[in-house]
Parts: sequence; structure tokens; C-alpha cells
Amino acid sequence: MAQDFQFKYFTISQKRAALKVGTDSMLLGALVTAISPKYALDLGAGTGVLSLMLCQKFPSLHVDAIEIEEGAYQDCLMNFQESRWSDQLNAMQGDYFNHLFSKSYDLIISNPPFYIEQAADIKRESELAKHTSKEGLCMFILRIKSLLAVDGSCWMIIPYTQFDLLTDYLKKASLHINHCVFIDAKKSKPNSRVVIEISNSVAGINTSRLVIRNEDNTYSDSYINLTKEFHSKELKK
Repeated sequence: MAQDFQFKYFTISQKRAALKVGTDSMLLGALVTAISPKYALDLGAGTGVLSLMLCQKFPSLHVDAIEIEEGAYQDCLMNFQESRWSDQLNAMQGDYFNHLFSKSYDLIISNPPFYIEQAADIKRESELAKHTSKEGLCMFILRIKSLLAVDGSCWMIIPYTQFDLLTDYLKKASLHINHCVFIDAKKSKPNSRVVIEISNSVAGINTSRLVIRNEDNTYSDSYINLTKEFHSKELKK
């Protein structure tokens, strides 16, 4: 059974969720920037880790978090209730494609299933949760478009291999990439992930690159500095 993941200011219970806390969530939550957002939406919230990271960054933020899988939803609900931001967090169980949301959002965040493979070839629940189809990806982008406030932004993390396809779908939905961080597992292993910010506005693309680990497998200074406000223990260099 998976152990709880201790952050600096909150704890993530992940006993029932198929997907556990990992580097992707840590990167995405730490990289998000926004100007005084009031209402955020966490699509496919899992254990609720991204919602809690957002509340730590933006103390007055109210977050709706929706998760379809029962086990993950139960973990998410408990994590919210036991956090210092419990009155600002709303966990919902359901399918975000069909759920009737009551508002648009200044900020949307998601670590979605972006690997495109044949689901029939995937056996483990944790792996199935990471996969989607091209049609599912297109529908996801259109759903973001429908939920995003006119001046809002959406942050997500995707595999680098899906970046071109995602860019094509964003153009078709009249959404624009404003910020793009290319993630290298190591300098010798470039282009593992991409963290992007998208919005309705054309503002030019701000690009950067982040290396997670040094060649000796220790964490890079950049990664340590980025995540130090979230890790409960100091990472070893």
C-alpha cells in the first residue's frame, strides 16, 4: 500500500488512487504563475495534489477539483478536509466532459492522460489512467475552451511526443500558448515533458528549459530551487 506523501504544508494520502504523487505534478504545480486568480479548476484532480499546491501559492484562491475515479476521489476528499485550506477546496466526483459547471475559471490546471496508445494493450490501472485517444485529446482541449474565462489561463504538463499534436488542436480551438517550459530528465536525456500555459489571448510564447537531474542522478539546482517550497525535506544535490 502506498505511503502518504508529505509536503511542507500538507499531506497527500494516496492509498486508493491509481496514480501516485510524482515528478510531473511537482513540476506543474511549482511552475504555475497567475495574477491574483479567484477561481481555479483542477481537471482530473486525482489525489488533489495540484489543487493543494495552488492554494499554497495563492492563499485566497477557491478551487473546484473534479475526479471520475472513486478511489482517487476519496483520497482527494480526505486530503482537502485535512488541509488548512479545507474551506477553499471543493472536491467533486464525476466526468468533466458531462459535468455542469456553474462558472468559468480564471485558472485551470491539469495533469491529463496524454499518452496516445491502444488501451486494450494496457493492463495496469495506473497505466490506463495515463492514456487517451486523439479524439479524447481534442475533446479535452475543447472542454478547456468552454470553461476558461476570457482572460483566464490553463496550465498542463504533457509528454514531449504529444506537443505537436496538442499545438494543432489548440490552433483549431483558437487557444494560444503563452508559456512553454521544456523539461529534460537530464541534459543527456532532453525533451521528456513540456509544461505549457494556454489562454484565449495572443501574447507571444515565453520559452525556457529545465533539467531535473544532473548526470550523476542528483537533483539539479534549478529543480531544487523550483520545488523547495513544497518538499518537506531538503533535496540532496
